[in-house]
Amino acid sequence: MKYIKSISASLVLAGALAVSSCDPSDFGNINDTPNNPTQSYTYMLFKSACTSLPTYIMSSSSYDPWAQEWSGYLAEAKNNQYGGLITTMEYASGGIYTGPIRTLTEIIKSNTDEATKGDPAVTMFGTNNNQIAACVTLRSFYYMTISDILGPIVYSEALQSGEENWAPKYDSQKDVYAGLEKELNEAYALFDEKSNLTSDDLIFKGNIARWKKFNATLRMMMAIKLSDVAPADGKARFAKAYADGGMETADDSFTWTYHTGSNAPFYSIGNMGYASRSNYFAPNKIFVDALKEYKDPRLFTYCNVGDNAYMGKVAGDPHDFNTYKGVPHGLASNGDVDIAIVGACSTAAKYCEPTPTYGLITAARCLLVEAEAAQRGWIDAKPAELYAKGIQASFDFEAKSDDAWAKEFKNAKDYIAAHPLPQDNDAALKEIAMQRFLAGFLTDGIEAWSDWRRLNVPTMVMYPGQSNTGKTTYPYRLTFASNDYSVNRDNTNAAAADLQGGKGDDKWSRVWWDVAENPCPKAE
Repeated sequence: MKYIKSISASLVLAGALAVSSCDPSDFGNINDTPNNPTQSYTYMLFKSACTSLPTYIMSSSSYDPWAQEWSGYLAEAKNNQYGGLITTMEYASGGIYTGPIRTLTEIIKSNTDEATKGDPAVTMFGTNNNQIAACVTLRSFYYMTISDILGPIVYSEALQSGEENWAPKYDSQKDVYAGLEKELNEAYALFDEKSNLTSDDLIFKGNIARWKKFNATLRMMMAIKLSDVAPADGKARFAKAYADGGMETADDSFTWTYHTGSNAPFYSIGNMGYASRSNYFAPNKIFVDALKEYKDPRLFTYCNVGDNAYMGKVAGDPHDFNTYKGVPHGLASNGDVDIAIVGACSTAAKYCEPTPTYGLITAARCLLVEAEAAQRGWIDAKPAELYAKGIQASFDFEAKSDDAWAKEFKNAKDYIAAHPLPQDNDAALKEIAMQRFLAGFLTDGIEAWSDWRRLNVPTMVMYPGQSNTGKTTYPYRLTFASNDYSVNRDNTNAAAADLQGGKGDDKWSRVWWDVAENPCPKAE
């Protein structure tokens, strides 16, 4: 397996040069600091590498949760700073490279270097192969997500400044996906279920069987995005990953639990308190209206009304779909926004705790991606069965919540019967994607946004504050960061020139697998 080299100096290799005891420069251990280890503990590094994961649910370090807004889940409730869609928005990926990607690469090096792979600071976290496989898998998730946001990214020449490569090239998304496919398959083969990692694994608590399912799920998520641009490759890659086995039940899901003081998204923003964050963002009208149209009981566990609603007191039966009202995203003025939130529902209390658990990639998404592959004829499976399993997994995931209402729809049988998979192929693909949308509230917003870019589901409506800008659709990507141009201008310019759509480094250019524009209707 090819491992990308790191510039990090954080890993101090054990073992010093032996010197003669009569050497006058030998001061013994007088300069040793007993409180500082000579070898980095890989379990501590892995914990650090996990802490960037929740930014892909909803950026907790920024006011604007753009991926949740651009996929139809949230809307600004009291302002209209970002609803117009034209505010310059770049994606500064540098912190992901110098943070989790570099850290995971250091762990891989520690587990492959003969000088360190047997060190107790390394092996106490688990076997070398299981650590390598888990780190490659998680690193691939980061690389995939950055590429889905930007398109071309620095990949094959990443983290090489230590070799004096200060201007790394960008790889096309096609090549990034091919490289990640190879790395993930090699990592999958390294996993050994005879032993686990320790509970310092913040994702799967060391469970290697779950890591293997996550690895296969990632490969399926990438493969399905090739349906329009490289269907033959997508089919072959998907079939291999499906045979290896992805997430099957709610308990397999890739989740994140915030710890005390970690600034959980709806608990606080800028330390303004519990209710304040909820007041800034509310469930999007597109999402709430879809749940109401489907008579979907998940509405009652996603959203709050009545005495628990932070948007104000909302009269009506909390079990009545008509009681719920979402907020339009992108009204023309703050006054319009203020009017729009009157009587609006808010995010459910379970999201607003100081230590909530959010889904990131759930089994429901995996199963519904498999349903799409089956519908396309990529795998030997019945689409309707996988569709039903995906919906059931979503209901099960919500039923795991402490929300008392979630217990009321543990079995999705009646709901599935009311919403059977259509016989028409195109309608079936849209319905599968719609169920991914309905199951994905406050999970990985980038994946939901990717579904909209690829399949135009859900239909995103342009409100006055958006349509009066001259734009006819939502953004398809973020732009490269200004610092990318400052330190690597020629390569960044070359990457921008290769984007689809002919607009260069623009939010309305498109990544490799996104082949068609999605015009959005104006709100009536």
